[in-house]
Amino acid sequence: MRQRIPVSDLRVGMRVVELDISWLKSPFWRHAFTIQTQNEITLLRQHCQHVEISVSTKIKGAKSAKQLPSSTQGNSTQKAVDVPQQGMSKPNASIVTHQKIAQAQQHLQQVAGKITDVFDDARTGHALDAPKLQHSVELLTQDVLTDTNSLLLLSQLQNKDQSLSEKSINVCILTLTFAKHLGIKKDQLHQLGLGALLHDIGMLRVPASLLNHKGTLNASQKAIIQQHVIDGVSMVAHHDNLADIKDMIAYHHERYDGSGYPYGLKGRAIPLFARILGITTTYEAMTRERFFSSKTTPTHALSKLYAWRHQLFDGRLVEKFIQALGVYPPGCIVQLNTGQIAIVTEINPEKRTRPVVRLLMSEDKVLLKEQPEINLIMSEYEWIKVQKILDTQELELTKLI
Repeated sequence: MRQRIPVSDLRVGMRVVELDISWLKSPFWRHAFTIQTQNEITLLRQHCQHVEISVSTKIKGAKSAKQLPSSTQGNSTQKAVDVPQQGMSKPNASIVTHQKIAQAQQHLQQVAGKITDVFDDARTGHALDAPKLQHSVELLTQDVLTDTNSLLLLSQLQNKDQSLSEKSINVCILTLTFAKHLGIKKDQLHQLGLGALLHDIGMLRVPASLLNHKGTLNASQKAIIQQHVIDGVSMVAHHDNLADIKDMIAYHHERYDGSGYPYGLKGRAIPLFARILGITTTYEAMTRERFFSSKTTPTHALSKLYAWRHQLFDGRLVEKFIQALGVYPPGCIVQLNTGQIAIVTEINPEKRTRPVVRLLMSEDKVLLKEQPEINLIMSEYEWIKVQKILDTQELELTKLI
């Protein structure tokens, strides 16, 4: 049985089974756990007003509260996952992870505000604010270096709009994640991140009517849009703090077989950082809803990149990019072979087809009250497989978390 109580009545030893806030806003990785420290109570009081507890674990001295009906969690089939306690994250580890998620979310909000301001000013003819841009890259670099999975998870889960700032931030996150996997030095990470943020800055000079065009572009329209590369280079060329990223802006649309623009460079003639950007910008574009094209799943986007290796992109880099993200990147909503729905929270570098997932829905598609996290690389779950990636919009993701 469950009981709803105010957070002021919480005591160490109580079994919390539900919070009154969404998972993304919670300081805990799971919404079902036993309170072990006063620090956990403090966190709950900071983020919640009420929680549901298991009546059987209610501690003596807690005030009475209105009793709620039992969970509506669906019945499990013989194939459904029944996760033992040792298969879940430890409470303390959960707090640390969610604190990192909260920090990453705060940084993303800060960066979004700064980049939107910089781009709005640049659109009206003002010079680029290099200090704001550099601080934004520092925040994102810090998060990628300390907790890549949290940043990728948030980037995937957030509602993506059509703005240049949103797109640029996502490209920056992907690029920094990729660069970290490649072992690129920290001082170069900053330069690469800055180039990723400003790779399409020239788009600010493209007429909105073309940017929002839903049909096929004619030759003259394509020429106008492709001019954004030249415009972008000119917008950073006179900034001492931004001059080093000119080549990234100039060449990120070049392709390995020479089919790109504006110069038709081939192979290793394309600078390394521009080759990296070519991959991350293409992946980001495929996984985002655009005016002229519907988004695809991360797995399908990765398979397309793999098909284009050695043709449009450096094959060695494409394979490294897939290694960096995993077959199922953090934030993907997947259906398991048990029929249950889960979200990928972490990749396993040792076996990228066996991620860490958090169960969201039963095999009957009923929202689970307790949403355990399981690591598919563990031997007790070897029979469980990811069956397919699901469209997050169809599942109304915000209701799941």
